[in-house]
Amino acid sequence: MTRRGLVDMHTIHTTAGFIVGSRPYGDAGKILNIFTREFGLIYATAQGIRLEKSKLRYHIQDYSFGTYSLVRGREYWRIVSASTDIRCDLSAISGPVSLRAKLGDLRLDAQEIVARIALLLRRLLHGEEAHPELFDYIIACAKFLEMNYLANVSGQAEEIITLESLIVARMLFTLGYIGNISGIDSILQSKDIDRVLLVELHSKRTLLNQHINRALKESML
Repeated sequence: MTRRGLVDMHTIHTTAGFIVGSRPYGDAGKILNIFTREFGLIYATAQGIRLEKSKLRYHIQDYSFGTYSLVRGREYWRIVSASTDIRCDLSAISGPVSLRAKLGDLRLDAQEIVARIALLLRRLLHGEEAHPELFDYIIACAKFLEMNYLANVSGQAEEIITLESLIVARMLFTLGYIGNISGIDSILQSKDIDRVLLVELHSKRTLLNQHINRALKESML
């Protein structure tokens, strides 16, 4: 083992992250799949997290955002501490979420979109490769959803659907799964997001979805 490896296994690393999934680990722990800003997609253990007395359990929920202090292990990272100082409360997801759900489903709400984004990130990202630009964009989108659509007010459904198409298209574009699309390449390259843009993009949503579905099919996702 190199000297650097020894340092990594004892050094505490702190990074912003988005918990995109988890599974039970041992008697009361979890293995968390976290999209981190500094290290990309990682697996981290949280011992005792399923116990009622655990202080971490309130800061570590699927589809939540926070700041995590971690130590690198041989197989998994280990969470030392966590805080939800990234103010974005979109963790209350109910029921299973399928990536194969039809784009344009009017039953979608803001929370379900975040869960679908998390699922897509797990499919798209491989290994510990940082994508800080993508991470910052996901945070911005989640905050935008929380601020504008969490209540899923009547009449906003079409905007929410268009927003999901825009988010997914920009994710795929950023990661190289789709290239420029004539007529909307500037929209894909931009990170701006507002409700005026969503209204303008409504008529181009079918085109976006065609490219999204083609990229997902060609990538076997």
